Amino acid sequence: MSLGMIIKISAALTFVFAFTSCAHHRDVRPGADGLNRVQVRAQNQEQAERSAISQAEHYCEQFSKHPGFVEEKTEYKGSMDEATRNTVHKASTAAMILGGTGATASRGTRSGGSVLGAAGTVGHIMTGGDDYTADMKFKCQ
Repeated sequence: MSLGMIIKISAALTFVFAFTSCAHHRDVRPGADGLNRVQVRAQNQEQAERSAISQAEHYCEQFSKHPGFVEEKTEYKGSMDEATRNTVHKASTAAMILGGTGATASRGTRSGGSVLGAAGTVGHIMTGGDDYTADMKFKCQ
């Protein structure tokens, strides 16, 4: 292997390592006096909170420390009422499952299963946005 090839491979590996190491805590914003903030949007509350905590943990690992959370807040910021959204999301998931198992079309007509599955897909699209925001402040300790 030539020296030029070794340099190119080393540069590529350095770039990949640098890029992926930051990707694990891309939403962390270092703050004054060691008070950091992570704000994450996700499809549901649990995903948003888990992602925020995971990013804070990864950020603090750089310093061989662990996050101490000072403030935690998770909010629903969707366009429809949260209870309605959750009901539509659950119903559309069920419709997609049921519609998928009975979906057979013959001669260009739709079966009841495929119509149900299509309706479920529409409901899933309506409720599939990143409607929850977890906002956490922490210090690496």
